[in-house]
Amino acid sequence: MAYSSMQSSSGELFAAGTKEITLFQRVVHWFHERIELYRAESELNHMSDAELSDIGLTRGEIHMAVRRSV
Repeated sequence: MAYSSMQSSSGELFAAGTKEITLFQRVVHWFHERIELYRAESELNHMSDAELSDIGLTRGEIHMAVRRSV
C-alpha cells in the first residue's frame, strides 16, 4: 500500500522548513498527499471485515489509521 511509505508535512502548507520551495510547489505537494491518503483509505474501505481484522483494523479506525501512518 502506498500510504505506508509516504513522506508528509503533516498537512502543513506553510511549514518552517520549506523556505526553499515555492508556495505553488507546496500546494501541489499538499494535493498529491491528499490524493494518496484518499487512495489508501479507499483501498482499505474496499477490504472485507475479515481482511481488515487480519491487519488489526475495524471500519471505524480506517480514517485515523491512514492518517497516523503518514
